[in-house]
Amino acid sequence: MPRPISGSQLSEFRTFSIERDMLSMFGSKKIWIVIVVTLIGAGVLGERLLFSHPVSQSKNPDLPYFDYLVVIVMENAGINATYGSSCKGNCTYVTQLANTFSLAKNYSGVAHRSGPDYLTLTSGGNYSYSPFDTDCGPQVGDCYITAPNIIDRIEATGRTWKAYMEDYPLIQGCSRTQAIIGKNAYVNDHNPFLYYTDISNDPSRCSRIVSANPQSEGYLALPTVLFSDLNNLGSTPNFMWLSPNGCDDGHSTCTDTYSNSTCTNFERCISQGNEYLSLVVPQILASNTFKTRNAILYITWDEGNSCTNPPIGQTYPTCIDRVPAIFAGSHVKRGYVSNTGFSHYSFVKTLEVAWNFSALTPLDDGATPMTTFFDPPLASSEAALRSATAEWTIVNWICKHI
Repeated sequence: MPRPISGSQLSEFRTFSIERDMLSMFGSKKIWIVIVVTLIGAGVLGERLLFSHPVSQSKNPDLPYFDYLVVIVMENAGINATYGSSCKGNCTYVTQLANTFSLAKNYSGVAHRSGPDYLTLTSGGNYSYSPFDTDCGPQVGDCYITAPNIIDRIEATGRTWKAYMEDYPLIQGCSRTQAIIGKNAYVNDHNPFLYYTDISNDPSRCSRIVSANPQSEGYLALPTVLFSDLNNLGSTPNFMWLSPNGCDDGHSTCTDTYSNSTCTNFERCISQGNEYLSLVVPQILASNTFKTRNAILYITWDEGNSCTNPPIGQTYPTCIDRVPAIFAGSHVKRGYVSNTGFSHYSFVKTLEVAWNFSALTPLDDGATPMTTFFDPPLASSEAALRSATAEWTIVNWICKHI
């Protein structure tokens, strides 16, 4: 009785049969050369065969403007206090970064105090009312949200996420503990993800909220966990949110040994944020993810110092509370400035357009997306590499038989 053919033997037999048939059809080496030249000339193999860069521009609306996004939210300063010649304190790095890459000069926060701004950035909703405008603690009393949020949409597209909190009391998980003691400057209302019940009640999602700086705390305790993830291409999330501690985001006046809960010297607070970004942003832009992937950095401030009547509650669109909004990265336009009216709702709208998911509320649905800041959409790195690998496999087979 003949022995059965194994799977590997069958695969080898099929490969041999295909090669034999192709060689019988195209026995001449000259014909193979003509085929390769024709494919290149027709653009089938195109740029990937002739140039080293594997990713090409495309007008396909289904392609993302970016594959990876880092978001940093700073605190309590308008554009006139943090950028350019009107700066209060030291704004040299922020000004240089904005002038080098892209700046939205007419971008507005949506409310006073901080909490509603963070919630709008992560949900597209308006939470500029009680209890949220009192910066209430997450999941305390009525201070919770059951409406959908950007994490719901991001996960639905198959993308990954992680939120990095400086001075966070846990290595990972959902913590409602806030203790500004000594050098620690973690602030609950700067962690918007805890307010959404479908995150705070889900252990798996809670595990995506991590301490950004587990080995240190306080002023200039840098987010080493974020840096590590950005340099490990196998574990880099698509969406990365960084909430600096109250010293690093400019919220509070701090020293190397003590963190205050408020800003007692405005110029000092501005300078603290500028120094922090000057240390953090270069490491982000020099990371493996930003050097080899289609990654973008977005920096904005939660609220400015305009629209103080009333001092608490909704500002935008009745009053424009202008704060900086900066995009940086290799696929961001250089030296670009926009005076178009944007707001925190525009950030959510930009995510919806870039990653092709539906609107969360009528407010973000009606907002203007900030896609003019980016180069034309690119084929995602992963898809481009898969396509390039397949093409080179064909070329390699041909070359072996010429």
